[in-house]
Amino acid sequence: MNSFAQNSNASSTRIPKWVPRLALLEDPERVLVLKLDILLLVWAFVAGLTKDMDQSATTQAYVSGMKEALSLYGNELVEFTTYFSIGYALAIVPAQMIQTLMRPSIILPACEVVWGVLTLVTYASKNARTVYAIRFFLGIFESTSWPGLVSLIFNWYTPAELGKRLAIFGVSGVAGNMFLGILQAALYKNLNGVGGLEGWQWLFIVSGCITIFWGLIGFLIIPDSPSITRALWLTHAERRLAVTRMEENETETSKLIDYKRLFRKAKLIACNPLAWLYMAAYLQFAWSQRANSYFLLYLKGLEKADGQPLYSTYIVNLIPLGGYAISIVSNILLNAISDWKQWRVQVAIAPALLQIISCGVLSAWPDSTPTILTFYFLTFATSAWGYSLLAWLGEILRKEPEARSLLVGASVTIVYVGHAIIPLRAWRTADSPRYPIGFPLATAFAGGSIVAILGMYFYLQRHSYFLSKGLEPSTTSESDDQNRDGLGKAGAHDTVSEWIFEICKLAPD
Repeated sequence: MNSFAQNSNASSTRIPKWVPRLALLEDPERVLVLKLDILLLVWAFVAGLTKDMDQSATTQAYVSGMKEALSLYGNELVEFTTYFSIGYALAIVPAQMIQTLMRPSIILPACEVVWGVLTLVTYASKNARTVYAIRFFLGIFESTSWPGLVSLIFNWYTPAELGKRLAIFGVSGVAGNMFLGILQAALYKNLNGVGGLEGWQWLFIVSGCITIFWGLIGFLIIPDSPSITRALWLTHAERRLAVTRMEENETETSKLIDYKRLFRKAKLIACNPLAWLYMAAYLQFAWSQRANSYFLLYLKGLEKADGQPLYSTYIVNLIPLGGYAISIVSNILLNAISDWKQWRVQVAIAPALLQIISCGVLSAWPDSTPTILTFYFLTFATSAWGYSLLAWLGEILRKEPEARSLLVGASVTIVYVGHAIIPLRAWRTADSPRYPIGFPLATAFAGGSIVAILGMYFYLQRHSYFLSKGLEPSTTSESDDQNRDGLGKAGAHDTVSEWIFEICKLAPD
C-alpha cells in the first residue's frame, strides 16, 4: 500500500518533458528573440513575399493571358523588367540614405502601401506604355524594401543568429513566386471572366490588396533599431536588453545621424578594397541567379508532337513550385549550417560551384527535356550563396551600421542596373529557350563570384583591423601600426590599400 502511494505521488509530481522547454521562456533574451522572430522576421518575410510577388506579377500575367490581351508580341516582357530596374536603381541609394536620417518604421510601410496601389492599378492597363510607366514607379517605391529590411535584421540579431534569419527573409522572394504561381492558377481557374475581368487582371487586383494591407500592418510592427526603437510590443527592459546584447557581441546598431556623418561613412566604405571585393562577389551572384527567371517561358513553349502545348496554362503556373521548394529548403538549411559552423565562405562557394555545373549543362542545351528540367531545377538550389555573403558582411562590418546599409544599397543598385541592361541582350525573349548568351554568362558570373569571395577571404587574413575597430581613420591608423609591429616581416598592408587610404584622406568630408 505504501509502495503504491509513493509511486502515485511520484507520478503525480513528475514534470512532463515539455515543461523545461517552456521554462526556457523565462530567459529574457530568449523571449526577446522569440518576439523578434514572430513579429519583425515574419513581417519582413511577408513584406519580401509581397515585393517579389508584385515584381514578378507581369511574368505570371504574361503567360496567363496578358500577352494576347495587350498584344505583347515583341520584347515587352524583358522591357517591363528594364523599366522596373531603372526606377529601382535610381532610388535605392537615396532610399538607404533617407533611412539613416528618418525612421524606417515610417518610410518602409508607407512605400509598401504606395507600391501596392501601383500593383493594383496595373489591371487597368490598355497597352505596354502604361505598364512601362507603372513598372518604373513600382521600382522606385520598392527600392526601400529589401536593403532596408536587411539593415533591420543586421540591427537586431547577433552574428551567430544572422545567417538563418537572412536566409528565412531571403526565401521570402522564392515564396512570393511560389505563392504567385498558386494564386494565378487559382484565379485563372475560378475568376477568369468574373466581373468582365480576365484572370491576369484579378492577379494584379488581389496582389495589390494584399500588399496594401501588409504595409498598413508595418506601421505597428517595424521597430527601427534598438537604440531608437518606439515599438509598442517591446517593453523598456527588452529595449535595454536589445542594446546590451548587441554591444556584448561588439555590434553597433543604427542611429538617426546627420548628413555629414553619413557622407563620411560613405567615403570610408567606398575607399576600402574589401567593399569592392564584396560587391564583385554579390553582383555576380545576383546576375547569375537570372538563369531560372524565364523558366515559365520554357515550359510554355514545350509542345507535343502534334504541335499542341505540352502543358496547360494551369499546369505551367504550378510546375515551378518544385523549384521554389528546393530553393527554400536549401537556402535555410545551408545558412543554418553557416551559423552553426561559421562556414560563411564554404556555404557561399559550394552553391556557386553547383551553379557553374547547372548553367554549363544548360549552355550546351542537351537534346533531352528531362535533362534540361533537372538542371533548371538545380539552379534553384544555389541562392544560399548570396545570403551567406550578406551574413558574412554583417560580421565584417559589425562596427559600421551606416557603412553596412550604404554598401548593401550600393550593391543592390548596381545589381538592378545589370538587371535593366543584361537581359536586353543575354535573355531576349526571341532567344528563348536556349539563351545562347544568357546561360554561358550566368556560368561565368558564378565563377567570377568565387574568385571575389576568395579575394575577400585572403584580404581579411591580412587586414582584420576593422573587424574590431571599424573604419574610422584614427582606429585604422592605430591598427596599421600594430599590424606593422606584429606582421612587419610579412608586410601587413599592401601598397594598393595604402594608396587608396591616402587618396581618401585627401577627399573632402
